[in-house]
Amino acid sequence: MVWHDEDVFIIRVSVWNGQFGGTADTYVAIGDLNEMAKKLSGFPRSPADAREIVVGSFGREFAGGAASMRFYCADSAGHAYVEVKIESEFESAGVVQYVIISMPIEAAAVDLFVGDLSRLETERSGTAMLLGRG
Repeated sequence: MVWHDEDVFIIRVSVWNGQFGGTADTYVAIGDLNEMAKKLSGFPRSPADAREIVVGSFGREFAGGAASMRFYCADSAGHAYVEVKIESEFESAGVVQYVIISMPIEAAAVDLFVGDLSRLETERSGTAMLLGRG
């Protein structure tokens, strides 16, 4: 968490899969971290399970960066992945900077991430980390 007041948090979303990465600071309303935790709780329940959380707002017309995390299973065996899209609020020579990364994850790592999100909401400081499998 970067900053907070009574209405919003600014969180830094960083992703790195060992080959490629990106970072953006995003605005999140108070209460939204708990909602994200609830939405991800128990993932994956089946090989068809897919969930998405979004922080910030994509597009140049909005302040701050944005990130989406799509959790899904790649096959009938339930091998779980997360696809992360990050858009920076910064441009370089008029080009909006963004990254899309996919990485394998374990259900236990998602459970830990859910706990971290809830703790961030409550304590208003710290880090929520989702570790990839690999």
